[in-house]
Amino acid sequence: MRDGSLTFQVGATCYRGLWIVDGHFILEAARYLGHAAEAQQGLETTWARQRADGGLFAGGGGEHWKDTGIALFSLVRQAELAQDWAYFRRMQPQVLKAVAFLGELRERARQEGSACGRYGLLARGFGDGGLGGGARDEFTNTIWVLAGLGAVAEAAQRQQVSGLAGVRRLHDELRMACFAAMRQEMRRHPAGFDYLPMLMKNDAAWDAPDPRERPQPQVAQWALSHAIYPGLVFSPDDPVVRGHVALMQACTREDVPIETGWIPHEGLWTYNAAFVAHVYLWAGLSDWARRTFTGFLNHASPLYCWREEQPLAGSLVAKYVGDMPHNWASAMCVLYLRHMLALEDGRTLRLLAGVGEPELHAGEPCVLRASPTRFGRISLNLEPQPGGARCRLDFERPAGPAPASVRIPARLGARLRFDEVKGARFTRREDGIEVDPEAPAWTAWWMA
Repeated sequence: MRDGSLTFQVGATCYRGLWIVDGHFILEAARYLGHAAEAQQGLETTWARQRADGGLFAGGGGEHWKDTGIALFSLVRQAELAQDWAYFRRMQPQVLKAVAFLGELRERARQEGSACGRYGLLARGFGDGGLGGGARDEFTNTIWVLAGLGAVAEAAQRQQVSGLAGVRRLHDELRMACFAAMRQEMRRHPAGFDYLPMLMKNDAAWDAPDPRERPQPQVAQWALSHAIYPGLVFSPDDPVVRGHVALMQACTREDVPIETGWIPHEGLWTYNAAFVAHVYLWAGLSDWARRTFTGFLNHASPLYCWREEQPLAGSLVAKYVGDMPHNWASAMCVLYLRHMLALEDGRTLRLLAGVGEPELHAGEPCVLRASPTRFGRISLNLEPQPGGARCRLDFERPAGPAPASVRIPARLGARLRFDEVKGARFTRREDGIEVDPEAPAWTAWWMA
C-alpha cells in the first residue's frame, strides 16, 4: 500500500515502486491468476499518476512519453479481461486529457526542430532499455503510443462510446508519419538483412570513434517487440517485423537474445527473451518461441525468479543491472504459459499456438479454467492419450463476445494430424483449422 493505494511494485529492492510499462504486464498476469479486484485497484493506481497536463509518469521518469500510451493500452486491456467497460467509460475525461497531451508532444517536436519533429513523431524522449543519455531522436515512445491510441480507438468503436473521435484522428496521423519515418530509418545489418534501430541515424553515438561505444543494433528493441505483440501495430509481413525477427535471431546466444539492454557487451536481459518469445509465437514461429522462452526459464535463479540483466556464462564482464527478483520477469512467465495455450490475436482466438512435441511428450494435460480473454472466460483441457497415438482438446466459452475466428493447428508435434471436431462446425485451411466461433463447447482430436 502506497498512500492508501494498492501498488504492484516492480521489485523488492532497488525498484520498490510503480513503473507503468512493467505494471501493464504485471496487472495482466494478476488478472490471469484470479486477482481481479487487485488488478483493478492497480489500474486505478496507475491512472492516479496522471498530471494536470494529461501525461502519466511513474518510475520511468520524465520524457518517458510512452507511459501515457501504455496507460491507455492498460485501460482497454483490463476492461476486456473484466468484461466490464464501466470504468473505461468513466475515464473518458482523463483519456481525452492524455490524448491532448500526446498531441502537444507532436507540436513540441515540430518546434524543437529535431528529426522526430521533421518526421511528425512525438518529441525527443527517453528510450530506456539501454538507450540512455536523456531525450534523443528515437522510436520507442512513438510506437508504444501508437499501440495505446489504436487500442482506445478500436474499443470506443466496438463499445459505441461517443466523443473519442480525436483518438482515432491522432492515431491515424501519427501512424502515417511513423511508418514513413521507419522506412527512412531502416539499416542494413552485417548479416545481410534490413532492420529498424530504435535510435535514429542522426544520433552521434553511431559514429563514436571507439566501436565498442557505438549502440548495438538490438539495443532497446523491447518496445518494438511490444508494439508487434501485444500492440498489433504491424501486419506479420511488414518489413519492420521481418527485420526485428531476423535481428533477434542473429543476436541469440544461450537461447536468448543478448546485448539488448543496459549491458552492451557479453550480457543479457533475461525477461526480454519472453517479449521476443511472444513475437515468435504471434508470427507462427513456434520452435523459436519455445527455444527462446525455455532459454528465459533456464536463466532463472535457483529460487525460480529472475535478475533483470546479468553476464553471459563465462563472461569476464562481472556486471549486473536491475532488481533481483524482478516481478515483471515472473509476470512474463505467467503470460507466456497462458498464451501458448490461448493467444488473442486481434479478433482471432488462436489455441495451442505454442504446443509441440516437447509438451506432448510429457504426457500430461494442459489445462486452463475460466481464463479471462477479450472474448469472455475460456476453459480448455488438452490431453495426450496414452501411447501418444492421439490427443484430445476439450474447449468451452460459455459467454462473451464471439471472436471473428477460432483457430487450432492442423498438426500437433511431429506425428499428430488433425482428425475431427465434435460439437461445432469446422473448416480446413492452409494455416490451420477454423472452428465455428459461436460454438460454446466442442472437442477436437488429432491422430497419428
